[in-house]
Amino acid sequence: MSVEITDESPLILFVDDESHLRVTVRDFLAHHGYRVELARSGEQALRKLQVCTPSLVILDISMPGMGGMGFLQRVQASAEPPPPILILTARINLRTFFDGVDVAGFIAKPCHKELLLEKIEAVLATTSRQARSEDASGSQHVLLGEDDPEMADRLSRALSRKGLRVTTAESGPAVLEVAPSQKPDVVVLKRYLTGLNGGPVASLLRAMPTTSSTPIVVYNTVGVGDRVESATIGAGSRDVNRYVVARDSADILDAIQLTLTSA
Repeated sequence: MSVEITDESPLILFVDDESHLRVTVRDFLAHHGYRVELARSGEQALRKLQVCTPSLVILDISMPGMGGMGFLQRVQASAEPPPPILILTARINLRTFFDGVDVAGFIAKPCHKELLLEKIEAVLATTSRQARSEDASGSQHVLLGEDDPEMADRLSRALSRKGLRVTTAESGPAVLEVAPSQKPDVVVLKRYLTGLNGGPVASLLRAMPTTSSTPIVVYNTVGVGDRVESATIGAGSRDVNRYVVARDSADILDAIQLTLTSA
């Protein structure tokens, strides 16, 4: 028995260059009560986003033209936060390939329709919970101490898409200057930071009355094959709520969200 579709039903944008798959998925999702828009390419999907606001985008990564990655880069560079995006792909090492790209999840291709439905329901449920939490508590504020402009931009965009306000400081002294006046919900520090490293900055923040109880995350990025050190930052470790050895930006984002949740 099909579910009735109304104007309030979630809208899904399905992007894939296989015409048979587009029709099959459209009919299946419509049967389960979803409104569906179709696009055969990344370029067409971008045009669709100009005239509609989907609750979710399901994106094939391997398409002619700009492809799925080109679409992702365009929407995530936009000033407007994109909708949640599920990646449809046959790639195996997904986490490494999509490092730094903020997506809601992955679906192996080809996939079973029931699994697709479960993924959609899970993402929409998470989005709904996040929206209710933001409405109840207001936007949380992250102070990010990062002296690499590319990493700072990547993390700032990802955090903003999760509904967080972000202030970036390019050095340890800049963090110490900004934190007392802005009173962020969490301070996130690169371990080796221009002017003053993350550990000493954390210790000084703990000594300031206005930031003594502010949660602090310190991270150290390492490359594939690098020796992973012990999860401590020496003298400043007692002042840090969470220390993360990050293989990619997703590890840092996970640490921030865990810290905000437990604060």
